[in-house]
Amino acid sequence: MKLFLIGIVDMRPLQLEAVRKLAREHEVQYWLRSYDYVDVDEAEFPNTIFHNYFDALKALPAPGIDASRFEPWSREEIESFSDVESEYLTMADKWYPDWSVNKRKDLFYEFLRYWRGVMKKYSPDCIIFGTVPHEMFSFALYNMAKRESVLTLILDDRFFDTERYAAVEDYKVGHPKLQKARPASLQSLSPKMQEYYLRHRGARNPEPASMKRFFADRTPLRDALRFASVLWKFTKDGTLPKRALGKASRLFRESMIGEHRRLERVADFNEPYVYFPLHYQPELTTSPMGGVYADQILAIRTLAGALPPLWRIYVKEHPHQLAIHGGRETPARYKGFYEALCGIDRVQLVPISTNTFSLIDRSKATSAISGTALWEAALRGKPSLVFGYPWHINAPGAFHVGSVEECREALARIAKGFAQSEEEIIGYLKAADEISVDAWLYGTIERFPQKQNEGELMYEAIRNALSKP
Repeated sequence: MKLFLIGIVDMRPLQLEAVRKLAREHEVQYWLRSYDYVDVDEAEFPNTIFHNYFDALKALPAPGIDASRFEPWSREEIESFSDVESEYLTMADKWYPDWSVNKRKDLFYEFLRYWRGVMKKYSPDCIIFGTVPHEMFSFALYNMAKRESVLTLILDDRFFDTERYAAVEDYKVGHPKLQKARPASLQSLSPKMQEYYLRHRGARNPEPASMKRFFADRTPLRDALRFASVLWKFTKDGTLPKRALGKASRLFRESMIGEHRRLERVADFNEPYVYFPLHYQPELTTSPMGGVYADQILAIRTLAGALPPLWRIYVKEHPHQLAIHGGRETPARYKGFYEALCGIDRVQLVPISTNTFSLIDRSKATSAISGTALWEAALRGKPSLVFGYPWHINAPGAFHVGSVEECREALARIAKGFAQSEEEIIGYLKAADEISVDAWLYGTIERFPQKQNEGELMYEAIRNALSKP
């Protein structure tokens, strides 16, 4: 098969063995990767086009590719991609938050022009993505491949809070074996999964690994080092005076932290409510995994329109959101964002310090776009309303919703006492254990220890996916 590799072997050197083995059996035509962490001797792959990740973000062509003759898309073709373009405009918040809409569009049209030209030139049989395609260029390429019926393979590392990954063809569908999971007993789980399930099922506060890593990284020393690094960067590029003036001007107006504190109200656990934890943005958990619900206010309005009488929605901000951005406004948390939330009937913003597991356990249901809280709710026996496409989209007790009517039907069933059985969620956990790779996909080896067989594990996951009937 002719393969494109997008974002494979970005940070973990032992994974390089997977590409070596693939190159012996297939033709690796194109390899787009970050050059920052793992050194690759390109002479090992003499027939492969190499492309730097940061060049791709700017729509710069790979060395050796003359893109001057690649034709722009027609009006009809661009209009047929309007849904992809809409999601892309949200993704651009991460890299180009200050760009105008037209400048973002122009970059998108360059992505379309370049990647269609590359696909026509090389005609790949399969494009393998090292994560759910959420970089601007990879999202365009992924959707192009889908519409041209080119096989896509995604190494999806959202399993169990990114501690595992699995090979899937479509992130909106997930792994087919999870759709066929059957009830099982606790004894049927592997010892590691038994410990995982019991810890998450019964503990008051089984803090997710990602949150532990975040708070471990927010030490005074690390914050000081980050500040020094940013200060040096802005001094070198000459933007320090402008940024300093901007920061000074913000001192005289209310920050997003101030707006949140002014509007937040302590949760009353005695009243019926749906818990809605906001996602950190911009990130793949909302774009593209949320589709139109990258606009989280739209999801909350939809849910609010379906609430049974006397029920409320408790909304909690993601702890990373204000901490990472220092309380500043961002495209995802603009001035008035929390006011808009609290202006929705029966929606209440609760303090960020409120324990998320207390909110899950005392709720009628949990709702979100995708992400950890929905999976935690499933493990703890609570139903959920899912607006996006998490890996556990087919988990027992999960209602996939996309309208007021679908929310109303799900909430009516929940109000009548619907709950998934413990055997169902254990069976789903067992299936997820069996189809996922027990190794880190991303993360520096200094922080996330390597397994000596990481390359073999990755190769087997890809080989099995490529050889399935």
